[in-house]
Amino acid sequence: MQTAVLPELTREQVVEKLSAHGYDGVEWRVHEDYHIPPKELVSRAREIKRLVDDHGLEVSCLTGYAPVTDIAQQRWFAEACAVMNCPRYRPGAVLYDGTRHYRDLYQATVDALGTVIETVSTFGVKPIIETHFGTIAPSASLALRLVQHFDPGKIGVNYDPANLVIEGRECWQMGLELLGPYLDYVHAKNIAWVRENGKWRWVFASMEGGQVDWAEVMHALDQVGYSGYISFENFYLVPMRSKGYVGEDLTQHAEVFRDIDQRLDEDLRYLMDLSRTARLSARLP
Repeated sequence: MQTAVLPELTREQVVEKLSAHGYDGVEWRVHEDYHIPPKELVSRAREIKRLVDDHGLEVSCLTGYAPVTDIAQQRWFAEACAVMNCPRYRPGAVLYDGTRHYRDLYQATVDALGTVIETVSTFGVKPIIETHFGTIAPSASLALRLVQHFDPGKIGVNYDPANLVIEGRECWQMGLELLGPYLDYVHAKNIAWVRENGKWRWVFASMEGGQVDWAEVMHALDQVGYSGYISFENFYLVPMRSKGYVGEDLTQHAEVFRDIDQRLDEDLRYLMDLSRTARLSARLP
């Protein structure tokens, strides 16, 4: 579970809830708002590791926002991951907004990633590039173009099907086959496009009610032999109070939000049922 979707809870409450509902691990949001301030990441790493261990969980990922050019922060993440026995973390987004030519931005990003990998791989940790709209890697193929220069043991891709519905949609199985050994992590949420005032806009949707057919995705993951983590990042009817990875507004405009226990139970049961149908052995943080 990506803790961005649990803004109401403290770190202690997060692990208590996830453990009680049968989750395997926790993906910590590292941000000034919550749940781990970046400046406290290394100093609190052992404390957080003990907290997670005491509740029978693992740290599946650290989700960060630090620019790939900020090598000092990349090192902080690697040090904290090593302490928490966490094999991966997400660096900040490299935005594509048309103000810089793609080829120039691409080469600068590859160069920066080379420096990042050289810095963090000594800790046995890998950065993962998320498929995310508004970035230089909105699709599986463009994410692969960034990481293909490096050893897949040292860098990976965080595959997010719902983000691809917004930008970068490719055939699920083809994209996963294309990523091959770089496929390292999967996010689970859903998106729908709606028509309002003559314009289209995307909104968060329920796991079964959006435009990602999760039965198809789970089948595709099974076809490529994926057995890693599927981490919930389901913002649907969650009282968010922050901005997202590329500065997008995560506010849910609703009169009633889903109860924490309700959403933790419903989302987990939904994917567990699909994973049994697909015979998928993925883990669910």
